[in-house]
Amino acid sequence: MQLLTVIATVAAVASALRVNKPINQALRAPVTGASAPPSPITLPTAVAFQSVVNPLLTKVDNIQITNWMTTLTQFPERYYTSQNGVKAANWIQSTVQALTVPSGAKLTVSLFKHAKFAQPSVIARYEAATATTLQGIVITGSHFDTAANGSPQGVGGPNPAADDCASGSVAVFETLRVLTSNGFIPGRPIEFHWYAAEEEGLYGSHEIANAYAAKGEKVVSYLNLDQSGYVKPGTTPQIGIFTDYCTSAATSFVTATAKAYSGLPVIGGQTCGYECTDNAAWYDAGYNSALAFESSNANAFPYNDQVNSDGSPLDTLDQVNVDHVAAFAKNTIGFVVELSLAGSGPQPSSTVKTTASSVVKTSAQTSSSVRPSSTVAPKCNHSECTTGPLLNKGCSACASAVCQQDSYCCTNQWDSQCVSEVNQYCTTVQC
Repeated sequence: MQLLTVIATVAAVASALRVNKPINQALRAPVTGASAPPSPITLPTAVAFQSVVNPLLTKVDNIQITNWMTTLTQFPERYYTSQNGVKAANWIQSTVQALTVPSGAKLTVSLFKHAKFAQPSVIARYEAATATTLQGIVITGSHFDTAANGSPQGVGGPNPAADDCASGSVAVFETLRVLTSNGFIPGRPIEFHWYAAEEEGLYGSHEIANAYAAKGEKVVSYLNLDQSGYVKPGTTPQIGIFTDYCTSAATSFVTATAKAYSGLPVIGGQTCGYECTDNAAWYDAGYNSALAFESSNANAFPYNDQVNSDGSPLDTLDQVNVDHVAAFAKNTIGFVVELSLAGSGPQPSSTVKTTASSVVKTSAQTSSSVRPSSTVAPKCNHSECTTGPLLNKGCSACASAVCQQDSYCCTNQWDSQCVSEVNQYCTTVQC
């Protein structure tokens, strides 16, 4: 992110400067002049699908986050003109391809190759195997490239860039992993973007957003993550919501999802004052756009895009709070699931747990925007405290309470997770 550029020294003494980096217009894709179509829906102002989202939030995994972030930061750098930048994109693509996908959904992933620099962006699309009637797509994204200002090797020098922006990239990936591995079937398609060349001028996201506008792609909203992992010592973790180069509707809704799902306090009204990160590309193209950031401006990581004068890194893994990244993944899950289902009607079913895998994930089964149920057993045929076949939602108050939160238990199987949820949701039974 081009926020809070600083001059770093070996002693790591720095003052936060908000530098607006000059844009090399030769690297920006030509503006087509096309006007993006409006969102097919009016964005909601409050969350409505807690029964779907809340069970998914419990699946966010700090170990998965740590593993993904460790690998991404092991590239010496991810600069937009380097082969390491290309290799990082290829690794993201192959990691997405390895995800398991539920019956009734499909996942595709491709490299978006840019004509004027080497590093491609990565675009994954997760959708129902059979198209639903819900119009438009929902997009979330982050950049994965790096810069190393102050390096004796130049701005393309080594930098693990753990906070800026492996943290945001990982939160986007964890969102996708949770949805696919826990059986969520989107209503409208959800796309997950990892952008090249953000640090040099938002070149990747601008080209993609302009391309979507030119082909008339209907986008409900875009949510950008940039720097999602740093918690300033002595401060309370929080989510910062930015307002410039964002639309008011998207800003209002991401504020609602952050309050409902992130588990963190929200501080709004933050501004960059210039096109500091990729939400600006979607805003410029005419789409709804929002930015969720790791903190207020005042508490942000002070050494983004910087290394020490001897080339040693400042933005390292030990600067990243994994719980904070997890909170951003939870907010992102809420944002994309809510907007994917918006307009599909109340009380959609929750997640299923069966999966199937292939490089381009597809299923011969069909699905609507809510998950089809299996045949329901006619009565409670075993205790809520033992695993076994599915239980009829109406066979007991406890079964009803569990299945209200986790419909898998009454549509597929009463597994160990359903048993564990008895103590959480039931008042009449404790296991």
